[in-house]
Amino acid sequence: MRKTSYILLVYALLAVSISGCSRKQNSAQQQPSPGQQLPSGNVLYTAPTGWVEEEPSSQMRSAQFRWPGAEGEEDAVLAVFFFPGTGGSVEANLSRWYRQFKQPDGKLTHELAQTKKATIDDIPVTVAYVTGTFLQSQANMMMGSGAEEELPDYAMLAAIAETSAGPWFFKATGPQKTIDHWRTSFDDFVKTFQMQRVSS
Repeated sequence: MRKTSYILLVYALLAVSISGCSRKQNSAQQQPSPGQQLPSGNVLYTAPTGWVEEEPSSQMRSAQFRWPGAEGEEDAVLAVFFFPGTGGSVEANLSRWYRQFKQPDGKLTHELAQTKKATIDDIPVTVAYVTGTFLQSQANMMMGSGAEEELPDYAMLAAIAETSAGPWFFKATGPQKTIDHWRTSFDDFVKTFQMQRVSS
């Protein structure tokens, strides 16, 4: 009888362990995984209260919003970009953006960057936040490198939404105090992402 009870106890513990592993796998599936099928269509979004929609300052921008300055600082600007069929990988774009910031003591921006991933309406989304001295180029974006103006105490808050037609970029840059003031609002904004799916 004791041997039978021991065997039943072992089976019960194995069942609990398998159940726990299953729950962990389901939780992990909420995060985007490499090679997963990307949704097709346009990314729709809703701008939060307080964001000021503006005429895009460049033809390369799909949309543009101004974030009013906080604590006496200047405004920040969020630009929306979408290049159908192109745009590069998430990692390549983040690396390029990180190089636009200089850190004290020669530290590397990508080592200090805060990133998180989520899936919103089947859209894999990567959010990144960095601070430092912003190296604002004085040259036209299409003309390559040029003189740079150093703007200390700046920050970047950005999201990259992946679709089968290419990534959508939402990038805000401005004084850190202004960016931090609107950071929660930006998180709420990302949660409004929806796919305008193409009917077959």
